[in-house]
Order: sequence, then C-alpha cells, then structure tokens
Amino acid sequence: MRLIIPMAGEGKRLRPHTFTTLKPLFPVLGKPVLQWLIEEVQQALPQEVELMVFIVRELREQQRQFLKDLARRWGAQAVFCEQEQPLGTAHAIYQAKDFLEGPCVILFADTIFKGSMRVPSTADGALWVKRVEDPRSYGVVELSTEGFITKMVEKPEVPPSDLAIIGIYFLQNAEKLIPAIEYLFRHEIRSKGEYQLTDALQSLIDQGAQLKALPVEEWLDCGSRKLILEAQQRLLDLLGSSYPENMPSDVCLIPPVYIAEGVQLSESIIGPYAVIESGARIRRSILSYSLCRENASVENSILSYALIGAHAHCQHAIGNVDLGDYSRYG
Repeated sequence: MRLIIPMAGEGKRLRPHTFTTLKPLFPVLGKPVLQWLIEEVQQALPQEVELMVFIVRELREQQRQFLKDLARRWGAQAVFCEQEQPLGTAHAIYQAKDFLEGPCVILFADTIFKGSMRVPSTADGALWVKRVEDPRSYGVVELSTEGFITKMVEKPEVPPSDLAIIGIYFLQNAEKLIPAIEYLFRHEIRSKGEYQLTDALQSLIDQGAQLKALPVEEWLDCGSRKLILEAQQRLLDLLGSSYPENMPSDVCLIPPVYIAEGVQLSESIIGPYAVIESGARIRRSILSYSLCRENASVENSILSYALIGAHAHCQHAIGNVDLGDYSRYG
C-alpha cells in the first residue's frame, strides 16, 4: 500500500499563516493536520503502508525532515516529488506517476477524518464523502442505486447532490490513473482553469471503473482560519481538556481548553475552546474560541475567534484578531 499526498498548494484561504507554515503542517491541538490524518488512515487501513509519496514545492529542510520522521514512525519510506506549477489536483498527482502502482490511497492533507477504510472487493476504488449544507465549494458525487459513483463534478454551481468529496481516495490499481490524466493534458480538459482529479476519475468511470462512495464518521475541513477554529472546537468536544497541573491561582479556566506545557499564564481567563501552544505568554487577557500559537504573546486583550501566529505579539486588542507569524498588533 502507498500513500500519495499532494501538499504543494499555496494555501490561499489560510493566509497569512501559510506564508510561513505549509497548510498540511498547520497545527490543531498542537499536532499538524497531516499527522492527524496519517495516524487515522494508518489505523483504519487493512494493509501496512510501505511508501509515503509527498508532492511538494519549495520545502524547507526542517519540513522535509519532519515528513521523513513521520513516515519512519509508521515503518514507511518517504519519497518527494515536486510540482513546480500549480496546475491543479490531477497535475499534482501526475508528478508522482512513477509511484502510482497497485493499491494507493490519495490524501489531500487539509482535512481530519474518522471512518472505515475497508473497500468492497467488488470495487475498483473508493472515495469518502460527507453530506454538507452547501456543496458548491467541494467536489460533488452523484450515485447509482447501488452506491457506485456515476458522476463527479468539481465545485459545481448547481450540485447534483449534497455529497461532498472530503479529499481521500483509494484506487486498487493506481497505474490506471496515469493515462486518464494524460488524456486531460492532451485535450486541455480543465475545470475552474485547472486539471482536476475529479475529471480524471470521471474518465475512469466512463470506461467502466466501479468507484464506491463511502461515508465517514467525522470530517473536519481545515482549509481556512474559520475552519481551523471550528476543527479545534470539535476535537476539544471529542477529546476534552488538556492542560498542565498546578495552574496559577490568578488564572481561570473555562473548559474545554488545550494548554501545552511551557505556557506562561497570569491574571487571565482562558476558555472555552481556547488553544495555547508551547512557549506562549498570556497576561491580563481573556481568550475564548481562539488559537494562540507557539511562543506568541498576548497582553491586555480580549480575544474571541482569534488566531495569533507563532512568535507574534498582540496587546490592547479586542475581538477576532488574525495575526500572522512574527507580526505585531498594538
């Protein structure tokens, strides 16, 4: 089994934070989104993963080493392929064509999910889907009465259903995807201006491939600031609070909260749904529904639905402030 993980996107919806942190490596409750995803996939897969193929662009050495260590932790080898131009999801997958062979799971690493990954033996592959209120921002599938996919469309103005593709795909014979993508290139078939994986998979379906739509128990999209804060709220509901013992007497906690070791707190109210990463300093402030990243500082502020980047400094602020890494406010 191989994992194919495209992560060369620009992360525009999560700017300014993705100027310094790759979106898949952005932390939720102190753990990168990609790590949440791989841990769940590894536990759910019926087979061991031998290879993790990361499709990247301009990767720093520290980030490369983290991905190598992450793969090694699960007994897999890390391989890196480069996508030099952002020409779409199918184009990204094509950069890993030398490794598209046999059973592969494709993971778009801006999501956290929980669910079974057992695919029916009669299927050539599967996509995991979730019903959503407004599917226009997602890839959407239409199903036969047997639950096989008959049609998939990328971000349709008029969706054929409310079943959104969450960004996890399985193909029993991944090499069949290569000519389907090359067909898009030859005939300049693009959706929303890019070569889309959904179009390549639709080509396989039109040729008779049986792709099953499988449900998930939990899906947390982590593609934007708003969604990151919603994801950490849901995880806090599921996992409960986590914070060091012996909190200062002048600090009031309103659970659920996540406070890492090495945080300095004084004269503050933290929670509910506040996440404070290691090394952060909070003084004379109130934080709720917010994320304060590592080594950031907040003073004399009342923050709600705020995201304070790593090493940022925020003082005399009110409301849903959004500070990138190393920035200052007040």
